[in-house]
Parts: sequence; structure tokens; C-alpha cells
Amino acid sequence: MTKTLKTITLLLASLVLFSCGNQANAQNNTTENANIMTAEYKENSANAINIAADDNNKILIVYFSWSGNSRTLAGYARDITGGDIFEIVPAQPYPSQYREATQQAREELDNNYLPAIRNQINNLSSYDTIILVYPIWWGTIPQVVKRFLQDNDFSGKTIAPIGTHGGSRLGRSLTDIRALCPNSTITEGLDVRSGNVSGARNTVRDWIDKVGINK
Repeated sequence: MTKTLKTITLLLASLVLFSCGNQANAQNNTTENANIMTAEYKENSANAINIAADDNNKILIVYFSWSGNSRTLAGYARDITGGDIFEIVPAQPYPSQYREATQQAREELDNNYLPAIRNQINNLSSYDTIILVYPIWWGTIPQVVKRFLQDNDFSGKTIAPIGTHGGSRLGRSLTDIRALCPNSTITEGLDVRSGNVSGARNTVRDWIDKVGINK
């Protein structure tokens, strides 16, 4: 009886260690993939600053991402449309901790503070359509995205918004974008819940087809 109990105990311990090992590997793989994607998009973002869109490629995907969700959706949009990509990079990075980041975002919103942006686009006039990807912070676009929209002229362009969220959907972000870009055409927006981002490629594709961006 004692031998049987020992055998069962050893088997259970092995199963627990295997499970933990798989979880650790999954976390490492996720981190590694995220780092690769970040490096790739940063390179493309830098190139997009001065790249001139050709006649068949006048779509620019612009994104700001804190957690990585907006970056992932921007990547889907780039793959689907073949457009160029540009990352909005704050001059002063947001805190990496969730509570500190949300507190800073709240203070910026309350004080209408517009953070400086490290990089700029010099050839925005080359693009007809802007796919704008951002997280919903306190019910709207982050202030750094507002700064980007205020600093650039989007007159005559089509802006297609995609927002990631934890349950608020797009909040008032479309209203705020329309107010900031009164001479632009703002399409129907797409909201993607944060937990659904990894499987949202087809959702993004269907939305792009629906609003007619890729035609």
C-alpha cells in the first residue's frame, strides 16, 4: 500500500512539473514573439517616416500601443492591405506598470496635457487612407494619439479607426476623432476586446472589406 501511494505521488508530481514547464515555455515564446514583432514594426515605422507611397499603395497604418494589442492589430491591417506602417512613439515612455500607466493617462486627460512625440511623418500627403489603431483609455483615444492628430493635417483623407478595449468598446473616441479632424472622412470603427486580439485577424479583414479600404 505504501509503495502504491509513493508511486501515485511521484506521478502527480511529474504531471505538475510538466504543466508548469509548458506554461513557462508558452510565456517565454510569447515574450520572444512580441520582441520580434516590436523590432520589425519599429524598423518599418522608421522607414515609413520618409517613404513615398506609390500609386497602388496609399494606405498608412498608424498605431500607438502600450500593451502590444494595438501593435498586433496594426500588423494584421498591414498584412491585409499591404500598407505602410508608422508607430506613434511618446518622447517619454509611459510607465510599464498598469496602475501607474492608467493614472498618468487619467491625469493627462483631466489636464488636457498632450505628450510630445519622438518621431514624425514627413510625407503624410502621400497617403489617402489612414488606419488608426489605438487602445481606449478612459473612454477615448490616448492623449498622445490626440497630439498626433492635432499636429498633422488630415484634410481630405479617410481615417479608419480600430480601438482595443477591456469592455468599453470605442467609447467616445470616434466623436473625438471627428472633432479633431473635421475635414476628414471617418469610417465606421472597429472595436476589439483585448482578450480577443490574438484571434482577430479575420475580424480585421472583414471590417476592412466592409468599410471599403482595400478596394
